[in-house]
Amino acid sequence: MTMANPTTKERVSYGWRVMGHASGVLLARLRALAAPVSSAERLPSANVMFHTALLPMLEPERSELERFDLYLYDVMNSRRLCGEKVFEYGVLLRAIDRWTGLRVLDIGTGRTTFPKWMSREGAVVTTLDLLKPAEAALGGFLERVNGVVGRRPGAVRGVAGSMRGLPFADASFDLVTSLSVVEHLDTDLPDRMFVPYDEQQRRLGQVLDEMLRVTKPGGSIYITSECCDFERATTDLWKNAYYYDQGPALSGAWPVQDVQRLFYQYVADRGCDLVGGVPFDASTIDRPDRWSWRGPYFSGFTVLARKR
Repeated sequence: MTMANPTTKERVSYGWRVMGHASGVLLARLRALAAPVSSAERLPSANVMFHTALLPMLEPERSELERFDLYLYDVMNSRRLCGEKVFEYGVLLRAIDRWTGLRVLDIGTGRTTFPKWMSREGAVVTTLDLLKPAEAALGGFLERVNGVVGRRPGAVRGVAGSMRGLPFADASFDLVTSLSVVEHLDTDLPDRMFVPYDEQQRRLGQVLDEMLRVTKPGGSIYITSECCDFERATTDLWKNAYYYDQGPALSGAWPVQDVQRLFYQYVADRGCDLVGGVPFDASTIDRPDRWSWRGPYFSGFTVLARKR
């Protein structure tokens, strides 16, 4: 919802869009008061590839988040994103029974206000970003309107650092989250240099080890990321926003055939139980109902693991 160097016409259009979203937030709250969304059926597992059949199951979670503020209203209702954020956030909400008192670390927060929602629900939230975050926070007119219609969160503590060497003591958190972040290990920031795939895998191992180190026994890690069948994918709607300046034509996702080894097997080998098992099936990426907003043969996935 942000723009760079807008024209007068674009400013007016943007202003109307922001106000439309503000109205949407308020109407969503009224709808919830008049007719609360009933609980949907239980998800078969949290460790699964995105597919559109899951979205109706997550309608209560979508309805809950859209009422919080402009950012979450936007991503919960975005036609462009095709429900992928509903999938990412909704799977976690469905897995957590009670937020009150939960010590949460969110890695690579960027501009999302989801940690603020968690804090409003009673969690004690810390966020971690690079000293110079890759994504700018909300600002300007959008932030001013959000200050009026957005619900007030609890305190969120922001810390600068690297996810490959977390600046926290062992067993500090009940829940460690990283939402659509680890696919960016393909880029060295702030230099914007492409990182070869062998090094990406090594760095991912460091990140997962650090997430597990700072998680308490009995606590959980929750990761969402992107996957792709690079042998068949030819286009990517996110291509113009890649973080690196020079590199392969398509990136910003893990090869779908490697997800089982790089994520599920990796955390299982390090003393974690994968909540609900692992129905993730790389072969299903050839089905259009698995494709994300980025285009054919791109999808997303979630990882929910409990540390023993």
